[in-house]
Order: sequence, then structure tokens, then C-alpha cells
Amino acid sequence: MERCREVEDWIQENVIQEIEQQERRCKKWPWPLSWLCSIVTFIVKVVVVVWTKIIRVVCEVVTVILNVIGWLVNLVLAIPIIGALVRAVIRLITWVASYVVGLIEGAARALGLRLTKRLRVHVIPLARRRVALAREQHLRPIMDQTADTLYQRAQIRVQTKFHEPIYDAPESSLRIGTEGDLILDEAWAKGSWFQLQANKLFEDNFARAMGIGHPVVVFIVEEVGYDGVGKVVGCSGGPFVDWVAVEVTSAVKEVVAGTNRPYPPTYVPDSAVSPTPNPNYQPYVIAHEICHALGLLGHANATAGDLMVEGTITGDALSPFQIGIIRNSAHVTFL
Repeated sequence: MERCREVEDWIQENVIQEIEQQERRCKKWPWPLSWLCSIVTFIVKVVVVVWTKIIRVVCEVVTVILNVIGWLVNLVLAIPIIGALVRAVIRLITWVASYVVGLIEGAARALGLRLTKRLRVHVIPLARRRVALAREQHLRPIMDQTADTLYQRAQIRVQTKFHEPIYDAPESSLRIGTEGDLILDEAWAKGSWFQLQANKLFEDNFARAMGIGHPVVVFIVEEVGYDGVGKVVGCSGGPFVDWVAVEVTSAVKEVVAGTNRPYPPTYVPDSAVSPTPNPNYQPYVIAHEICHALGLLGHANATAGDLMVEGTITGDALSPFQIGIIRNSAHVTFL
């Protein structure tokens, strides 16, 4: 639906505006040319408006059908072990194909042609029973930093959509492993649970089934790594998994004084509740994990100031090779 609306908006902003400019020019012409010109532009405008509505309706119908198909496919791909293996094979194929096609774009960039690409990101915080780990207001600063980092470094425009917390999430989903534990989590029931949550993003189901132009889903969890909060703050299964997980302790900028709880961003009558800067806040951690999902595997050769350094991330530097990798990810498109 969103892309159908974008097509309609593009027609409104370009074609309709050009017709309206022509209408204004017509009024400056001598009669009867002005009269004839006005009639022609009016007819053209009516035709364009009618066809725009028809295109929007057809687009939405086709989109719904494709996403229903995609939802069914993704439901099968959420089956533990078998679904994870099939999905990994699909992602490997689209990953390789995307980089082969990306050689053309790489050559264009080498010649000085710089085109902006797009990446869609969904942010979904979890909740412990009925208490949300974080909300949109808490996570907006780090997502603004993420968008700025990817645009400034790789000319990738991030379109972020925040979602309501998932209440009553299973206790096991609040903690996610890394490395070998992450592979096991992804292949078994926990990975299926996260995939099913992504399936609820209905409009993205066909893209996710195809493995092209699909969003990265950022889940905000309580713990990453099974070795205590704050030891490891994020994880990603690379281009074979559609989601990443980040610890809430590193993703919120302000906390309630004396606690690790996110500070309420709206007015709080209780004056005893006061904000304090979060000493564990890492503004680049989500950008770091997203880049893993876009194809930057591991942390080899990264040093202080690099975005892909292991541990505490103090900078956002990316090499030209790394920029080429993330720009040509199957997640990143021109549309």
C-alpha cells in the first residue's frame, strides 16, 4: 500500500504540477489560443487524475494478493530448522545476484555518479509482560543517528517505522544468543517466533519471501549474549536473517536516575523521577548491526573510530569497499 501511495504522490508532484503550470501559462496567451489551451490542459488533467486513481486501485489489489502469497510462503519459512535452511538458501541466492548486479552501480560510482538508495527499517521493542522495554520516543534519537550515519557515509536514505511494543512476549525472546548460540536460536523455536513477528508486517511479506527490497527489523531486547546485560549489546545473523537484536541498555539516551530504565520522554508529575545520561548508550550500535545484516560479516581489521569495530563503537567510519557491500545488499534498493 505504501509504495502504491508513493507512486500516486510522485504523479501528483510531477505530472499534475506540470499540468497546473501549463494552465497558468495558458492564461497569458491571447484569445482564442488561451481558451483552447485551457480546454486541452483541463482534459489532460482529468485523464491523468482518473488514471492515477485506477493505477492506485490496481496497485493495491495486486499488492494485497502478492503479500497474501508472501505471507503463506513466510509462514512455511518460519518452520524451525527446515524453514531456516530454505530461507538461508533464498537469501544466499538473492545476495549473490544483488552483488553481481551491483557491479554496474559500482562502476557508475567510480565514474562519479552518486545516486541515493533506500533502506526500510522497522523498529519493534519487546516488553516484559505488560511493561515495555522502550517506546518510539526513547528510540528515536538512536534511529536518527542511524539514518544520519548511513546517509552521510553511504548515501543510503533510511526510512524508519516504529511499532508498538510486543506485550507478553515469551520470556525466552527477551534474550538472544550470539555466534553459535545465535545460529541455534535462529534455527529453532526462538527464531521462528521472531520471524512470525516480522510476518505481521503484512505489506512487506512478498518482498521478504522474494528476498529483494525487504526491510531490516530491529528488535529491542533485554539481553544479548547470555553472559549478562551490557557485555554484548547487539547481534545479527548477517544477510541470511531479516532481523537484528539490540540491548535496550545501549539503545536509549536517557534513563531514570539510579536505574537502567528508559526515562519517560513526556511530562511526569512525580518530581522524584528525573533523567540522567545513560552511560551505556552507544549511538552507533544499531547502524553497526544493520550493516552486519547488509553483508558486513565479522569485525576483522576494524580499529577505534570504525563503525564495524568489536565492542564499544566510538565512530562511524566505513571503507569504500564496505560502502560498496552495504549499498549493493538485497535490502537496499533505488525504489
